[in-house]
Amino acid sequence: MMQDVMDYEKDLLTKLKIDNPGREISPLPKCGWGHSIIPAPDENPEKTGKGLRVLVIGSWTLGMLAFNAIRELECKRPDRVNIVGLVTDDPLDPNARISEHKRFWHYYGKHRQEIYEFHILEEALRFGVPCFTGEVKNDVFRSQLAKWKPEAIVVAGFGQLIDAPIIRYPDYGIYNVHPADLRNGYGAGPDPWEDLVARRAQTMRVSIHQVSEEIDTGPVVGVSPSINVRLADEECTDDVRLIGEKTFMPVKTMVAELVRGLCSNWESDRPCAISRIDLESCFSLPEREALMRPIDPEKRGTLLSLSPLCVRDTV
Repeated sequence: MMQDVMDYEKDLLTKLKIDNPGREISPLPKCGWGHSIIPAPDENPEKTGKGLRVLVIGSWTLGMLAFNAIRELECKRPDRVNIVGLVTDDPLDPNARISEHKRFWHYYGKHRQEIYEFHILEEALRFGVPCFTGEVKNDVFRSQLAKWKPEAIVVAGFGQLIDAPIIRYPDYGIYNVHPADLRNGYGAGPDPWEDLVARRAQTMRVSIHQVSEEIDTGPVVGVSPSINVRLADEECTDDVRLIGEKTFMPVKTMVAELVRGLCSNWESDRPCAISRIDLESCFSLPEREALMRPIDPEKRGTLLSLSPLCVRDTV
């Protein structure tokens, strides 16, 4: 079994190298697991390096949505936003301590885990963004953080606890996207959808909150509009992956609005975290109505505007 797992890890790294042989892939022995992966010189050479320096810490579909939102902002205004790095889970490494058995990864076999990890790494590298897949609570990562010099950090779907040196680092704050209504005290921790199922909830919200050392306890910055998590007959579903796909629908809009607010602070030379933002007003009436439609099991795998690689069996 251990050999099978290591084969998946080797396969992923081989694919990354085949896609562009100019990439530099280095193991992180002092971290205990993971790799540092540097894009090839010909990957997005037009990247300006200007704008608010944003580090993305995330994995899986949730992390990909957050990364895509910020990447689109950088594509539109490369003088305003600059993604300096991606830190992501490495579920394929048997030594990785990423709460694999308590979070979303336990719904997938190693082949599907490989697809998710490969996709977010590939998208970041093609955009000229260096990647890190090892432990973050050590001197190796702190040294990397000092090289990237992020001014803001966005976290989404990450399996490690983030410690004080990381939390204190960015002048404009560190924020986590969590698919639960934290403002009303629901769904903190690694199993937000299981919480919905247990409560037989009718609706939920996605939260963005400031990161603290205790999981999902930082001040809530803003929440999405209400999201219907019942079926058409108003019955509950026990399919947490189906619920998850529906709850991810507002994530890109929320992250984009957060980063736009951070960029405004950056342009005004106000190095401070955002404590409150009205994320609900970012959604049009048709978008709100879409969020409040019942979950349709027949549309599973089609609700999120991701590439075909991630849309299939998405959550």
